[in-house]
Amino acid sequence: MVFSRIRKSVRAMKNLTAVEDALPPDDSVVLDADYDDPPLVDAVHAAWGGDWSRAGRLLNATREGPDWELRAHHIAELAEAALDEDGWLRDWHAQAPDDPNVLVVLGEYLIYQAWEQRGAKYARYTSEDRFAGFRHYLGQVEPVLRRAIAANPADPAPWASMITLAMGSPGGRRNLYDEAWRHLARLDPLHRGAHSRALQFVCEKWHGSNDEMFRFAYHASDSAPTGSPLHTLPLWAWMELDCREDGRVLESAGAREAVNRALTVCPPDAPATYPRDRADRNLLVRTLFVQNRHTEAFGQLQALGVHATSSPWNIYGAQDPREEFITFRGAIKLAVAEEMP
Repeated sequence: MVFSRIRKSVRAMKNLTAVEDALPPDDSVVLDADYDDPPLVDAVHAAWGGDWSRAGRLLNATREGPDWELRAHHIAELAEAALDEDGWLRDWHAQAPDDPNVLVVLGEYLIYQAWEQRGAKYARYTSEDRFAGFRHYLGQVEPVLRRAIAANPADPAPWASMITLAMGSPGGRRNLYDEAWRHLARLDPLHRGAHSRALQFVCEKWHGSNDEMFRFAYHASDSAPTGSPLHTLPLWAWMELDCREDGRVLESAGAREAVNRALTVCPPDAPATYPRDRADRNLLVRTLFVQNRHTEAFGQLQALGVHATSSPWNIYGAQDPREEFITFRGAIKLAVAEEMP
């Protein structure tokens, strides 16, 4: 028995070299990188240098669609960039106060600022000072978003931001959520970002329930065409439940079926059927490992290459999402090596 274990350990160590060679080294892993989107990178760096014109040109390219998901991604990245330095955004708004591009970025930036003030803890662990900052910034959002909507009525992005505003408002503004969702269903019924925000609104930790959350997620997936990223939404719902409940939530039959849905659009070691799939694949890495589906998890690592994302690791409480990703990466590599003949 002892010699059998030794032989298995030696074999696993030999296999591990081959497994590690199939992935980029750990020190090459990057978090939330956008360097494969040069126009976005250029726009952010120019903005930090005081030149907002490239951000304007970047968003002009999607001002009338049809790639609303790309527009939403660029808006979010520019708004996040303004958290580090917002002078360029304030200057842009001052010089072009009716420009729908700057208005939608400003609205999203104010939402980000509100959450920066609030922090990520549950309400009972959040100080009144933090809530005061949260309310201060959130109270500025709706007029900005309404102006963005009036300036570019075809754009679903400000309505998606409105869902987050409704979620953060005291008691949850269900009427505002319903209004936003009605317009989103008309403008872009398959909008991934809007569905992700809505899933948060209807989950139990905010203004819904587990039942409403799962109904929403599965209806979105069941109604979506083949290849839609909405097929990953049920897995995110299971993650929400897993974060709040003790027990082996992700090992349930329902969670396994949700993983299989997500794999239809994020096949292991192959391109996804849609762009900007990295957070979905990071979630699959974590969930497949928990489900002891190590070879499939390894396939997701191969598809990701060097790309870690903050979500879902930060949702599970990781202080360093990149390091948490690397920890799971190492455990998956070892598990695959041990399972090899």
